[in-house]
Amino acid sequence: MSHPGNDEIIDNERDNRLELSKNMVFAVTEMGIEMVQEIAAETLKRKPGMQVKEFTKVLDQYLERQRELTKDTIST
Repeated sequence: MSHPGNDEIIDNERDNRLELSKNMVFAVTEMGIEMVQEIAAETLKRKPGMQVKEFTKVLDQYLERQRELTKDTIST
């Protein structure tokens, strides 16, 4: 049998975790968008007028390089 005070504490802790999770997801999303904007700016300097399809390929290549770097770092 639970105590009403304990239930409130548990609910508050859960609510705090949910709020922290939402804040973290927002921060990571914001950071990801900023990175894409930086990549877009640099890409357009090199190739003005690039089509969205081409830019998507650039992003895919960037992700692949990051995956390879991460794998290399982990395996070292």
